Amino acid sequence: MQLMKLEARGFRSLKQIQVDFKPLTVLIGENDSGKSSLLDLLDIALGVKKPDDNDFYQTDVGEVAEIIEVILEFQLGEGDDIARTYAIGDRLRVRKCYTRTTSETFYWGRRPQDKRLAQDFRKMKAGEQIELIQELDASALDQLRNADQRAEWLQQYAESAPQIEEWIQVSGRWGDFLSRFERYSAMDYSAPENMILKTLRQVYEQVIYEEIEQDGITVRQPVESLRQIEAEVRARIQRKVEELLDFIRRYNKRIKRIAFDPAIDFANGLRAGEFQIDDGRGLHYLSKTGDGTKRRMFTATLDWDREVSLEQAAEGASLPAIIRGYDEPDANLHYEAQRAMYQAISDIVHAENSRIQAILCTHSLTMIDRAPAQNIRLLHLCNGCTEVEQLETDGDPEVERFLIELAQELGITNSLIFYERCFVLIEGDTEENALPLLYRRLYGRSLLEDGIRIINVRGNGAIKEFLRLLSRNRQELTIVFVDRDSENTQEARLTEAALREAGFRDEFITERLLYIGEKEFEDAFSDTAIANCLQTIWPRTDRCWTAEDIATLREESKFSKALERLTFEHAGPWTPKWSKPEFGQQLARCCSDSEIPDEIHKLFEVTRTVAGRG
Repeated sequence: MQLMKLEARGFRSLKQIQVDFKPLTVLIGENDSGKSSLLDLLDIALGVKKPDDNDFYQTDVGEVAEIIEVILEFQLGEGDDIARTYAIGDRLRVRKCYTRTTSETFYWGRRPQDKRLAQDFRKMKAGEQIELIQELDASALDQLRNADQRAEWLQQYAESAPQIEEWIQVSGRWGDFLSRFERYSAMDYSAPENMILKTLRQVYEQVIYEEIEQDGITVRQPVESLRQIEAEVRARIQRKVEELLDFIRRYNKRIKRIAFDPAIDFANGLRAGEFQIDDGRGLHYLSKTGDGTKRRMFTATLDWDREVSLEQAAEGASLPAIIRGYDEPDANLHYEAQRAMYQAISDIVHAENSRIQAILCTHSLTMIDRAPAQNIRLLHLCNGCTEVEQLETDGDPEVERFLIELAQELGITNSLIFYERCFVLIEGDTEENALPLLYRRLYGRSLLEDGIRIINVRGNGAIKEFLRLLSRNRQELTIVFVDRDSENTQEARLTEAALREAGFRDEFITERLLYIGEKEFEDAFSDTAIANCLQTIWPRTDRCWTAEDIATLREESKFSKALERLTFEHAGPWTPKWSKPEFGQQLARCCSDSEIPDEIHKLFEVTRTVAGRG
């Protein structure tokens, strides 16, 4: 059983959201964006907790939601036979509704269109069975001699009758077969014994539970010895309840009988314990040791937890489906511990036959960048309400392959995709060297400080897939800055045609596809600015560089090649070697603010507006 989707409304900042889940889902976002609230809601929906008054969504003007609703959708697998009786196909949908005084549970299922057929026929009185059968098919009564036969006939009739799909209400105790939610809070990471206890609980359950076939359905129940104890407990409780009836009847003769159905849960038997260690000073409680010892114990516990969980998965242990919610495990952990923790969680989740699903809330770039990009959900607040964002691939296999295998070629990390405010795509090392220097010159800050990322796509074989990814997910944050002759260059990747093919809209082409120079980046600078740069870094041996020297090159087919040739012709033995990328960097350093081309000013204005810095 795997949680696939959660829909919620009315819970804290989760006014109305939908979240899709993977076996390992990573929730990222700023503080108070709703990550912990999402875990809290799962804890409520899959446990016995109830929301309190502060959990109901409230607007800025004091309007408060009257109801909290959560819908969970699970995909069923092997061993989910009980859940399958309530599912449609291999999907089970469960709905929980909470008010301040009530809670209701529903599942999305099929029932006969005739509501009289949607009941337990074995609980009907004989007269009620006969009356219903007479209305449905009176001729069938002659062959039905007792209540069991009539109930079986009605059941078969109901199964073949016209069906409808709707939310069907169930009792409050319904749903023991659903995934169990386990919360790992910041306290667990600083207190390794809490994590140890959670893992030992899995071992405990493996001993006390077994799976058996019952009426063609696999049922998880306590082992026989515990069932015998449970039967004795129930019998003793029932005898005491029957004694209570005598006392009740002394005050109310109308009461004929009473009944009590005790909830006996052996799974909660292992609830606490104190751990002791001996580090050469005799046994003493782990809780009394220093932070250094606890952190080393925590790292060891991660490895141990992984081995125990993998061993149980390999043995096909009789365990419930478990959803582990890790709430900011990166807190106070060093890099290596963060890396080890992510790997341990991933190994447990993806082990064959694993019954464990994980939701990881984190600020750690180490963990974020190790996760598959499709597994990340970015939560952010908009007018006090949580919104959820994920990368969309529209099922495009090439885009998905790019995210898994090729993104690193472009230096594209998950944290970059989700957190940067603006992406500037270029096609040259010259621009990559010059633009950051020019930006700092004009604004006193780096591009990275302002959330602006320059991405050089030259020579990358996965550019088509990358463009499709950006067009679907970050089109509003993207700018393309290319040489004006790029449309006429066979090697160019960032052409108007390529952008349109990737899905970029007309308004993007008009407003965000920016050009520089007559042909190239370098020729956008004045003759004087270029001459001064050459004189400073690549001086001539015979005289100083002049603006006229540069002007003579403007008619050449390739301005940068002409500059390289002329510089080489007049270089002395100690003149540095000229290269196009190095020239771009030195040109940015040598030119004055007034000599920065208008096209670059426009680029920076647009990027700052997109990044929210304008």
